[in-house]
Amino acid sequence: MISLLRAEALKLRRSLVLLVAATPALMVFALGFLVTISDNGPDNWQIQIMSGSAIWGFFLLPMSAIGLTALQAQLEHAPNTWSHTLALPRPKWQVFLAKAIWAQLILAIVSVLVMLAGISSTMLGLPFSEHGAMTDDINWSQAVSLYSRMYVAALFVTALQWLIATRFRSFAVAVSVGIGGTFVAVAATSSKWGLYFPWLMPVNILASEPESANLAMTYGLTGGVVIYLIGIIWLARRDWG
Repeated sequence: MISLLRAEALKLRRSLVLLVAATPALMVFALGFLVTISDNGPDNWQIQIMSGSAIWGFFLLPMSAIGLTALQAQLEHAPNTWSHTLALPRPKWQVFLAKAIWAQLILAIVSVLVMLAGISSTMLGLPFSEHGAMTDDINWSQAVSLYSRMYVAALFVTALQWLIATRFRSFAVAVSVGIGGTFVAVAATSSKWGLYFPWLMPVNILASEPESANLAMTYGLTGGVVIYLIGIIWLARRDWG
């Protein structure tokens, strides 16, 4: 597994995945800085962290999962190297497990970068705003808790996107499903079934009822593990010739 993880890391370094991984944090930083200097942002850190995590969980997190998993799969699809990769003297399921692990690792890194970008953009923008300072101190435990729980809740949608992107050679299939799911999530936000919709599970962490937030994290974690397990076994048994 160690050699597989190293090989996958080398492939990722030579791809556009790292550029895509940096994009959400850059977007959040630019938006946060502009909002702060225009005096349209909140004047306390608690609301700022909540609003920043809402944007991340509702839109940027699902879209990041789409782009990262699709690009990762294209590293094998585009040059048509699946037959060669799976012909190496190691169990096929380990190849897919290594790719799934890297998909989750990259999304974890992106989550941390987005959290830091949202906070640092406000800190750098405050001297140029009329507020000049926040009315409270940064609650790092709140920020880490929110983004960590959203990451766990997003395991379901990430696993789905990873499985679709890996199974289908066409880049358009994975992207279309992801974008469609994200837009359906907009309409399903107020629905009683929204709690069970994978694309809404990350943002449901912000639900006012603690039970709903806990259920979203439980469903996201359980669904993600199940989808990864089924997907890895199915893909390993599939004929890639």
